[in-house]
Amino acid sequence: MSSADVIVVGLGPIGAGALRRAAAAGATCVGIGQLEPSSFHDHLGVFASHYDSGRVTRHVDARFEWAELARRAITDYPHLEATSGIAFHHPSSVLYATDDPATIVAIERVARGLATHGIEIGRRTDAGDERIAIADGVTVFREGPPAGHVDPRRMIAAQVATAERAGAELVRAIVTELAHDGHRWRASLDDGGTVTADRVVLAGGPHTDELARTLRPSPFVAPELSVRGETVVTAVLDADEQARLEGLPAVLSPVDHPAFADVYAVPPTAYPDGTVRLKLGATRHAPIRLDDRTARVAWMRGDRHAVELDDLRRLTEALVPGLRAVRWETKPCLLTDTPTDLPYIDHLAEGLVIAAGCNGYAAKSGDAIGAVAADLLLAGRWVDTVLDRRAFSATIRPELRPD
Repeated sequence: MSSADVIVVGLGPIGAGALRRAAAAGATCVGIGQLEPSSFHDHLGVFASHYDSGRVTRHVDARFEWAELARRAITDYPHLEATSGIAFHHPSSVLYATDDPATIVAIERVARGLATHGIEIGRRTDAGDERIAIADGVTVFREGPPAGHVDPRRMIAAQVATAERAGAELVRAIVTELAHDGHRWRASLDDGGTVTADRVVLAGGPHTDELARTLRPSPFVAPELSVRGETVVTAVLDADEQARLEGLPAVLSPVDHPAFADVYAVPPTAYPDGTVRLKLGATRHAPIRLDDRTARVAWMRGDRHAVELDDLRRLTEALVPGLRAVRWETKPCLLTDTPTDLPYIDHLAEGLVIAAGCNGYAAKSGDAIGAVAADLLLAGRWVDTVLDRRAFSATIRPELRPD
């Protein structure tokens, strides 16, 4: 058995960010989480959502809260890269297209606030890049560097390296139960070990609700989280196509498609296998709901995503006309949603803070979300003077939440 001031359950972008912040504050910390499996098909443990090398990072958004969290995270990218020695940020710029009048008004309102921080969001009626084809009739918001994309694998490595340098310990295991004995929290592990601490950050990504239901003593009410499966497609590029697409911005855009509502594209990015890939993901009109661990693991281990290859390839080729790929591949992904479209950052019980439910936006802002969670845990109360606590409140019984 090991003991610490703080346990962080889950080492994705949020959990690693919370671990880094808590360790930097001087707390003795243990971060618990598995490594990325080498093979999805053979993996019998839990899965995460950060198994990728390209995610869009941007300030431009219709929600102030997401813009503010992104601002904090992006501002800290250079420091995190410098202190860890691990580069993960690619400032390629971003195009955000929308045909929704309410979204346009909301983005312009948020953009005025961003301008006070020196962040400029431009508005135009086309992509402004002949290599990108965006539908007619949309409004395009352009954000220059430092917007672009990040490598979440490398970003987490940078967070963890910085946390370890501050004294944090890593345990590569799965937490099977969280229990409070009246004095301390105990995390039981799948390898038979235990870790105890005064306080816990629960950042288990798409498995957070499963673990929340193990909380002891009962009864605890797990917050409302829903998990959906999505498919991403990558186009492996040769050297000539990499050169042609050099400097391509990241893109978010609505699409006219019976199955998909919108897409996001990440510019050519180096992957661990030595390839360079352009990536596209798409939001389905009818989500693939994955209501329990069995369904989530089956989605990640299976090949159901492969049936979407042709549709996603056509959407990619429509967005980037003339795209030439050596080969195309699909991959499954898990997204965790909340009713508020914002993450939960809240006490579930005394000394237990949840940080989860990022609606597909965790990677770019995960470090900042983790920092807010760590501050809440260490202070025992909401101390952020810019973000409203109520916006991040979990849907749980009021008597379980401290004032």
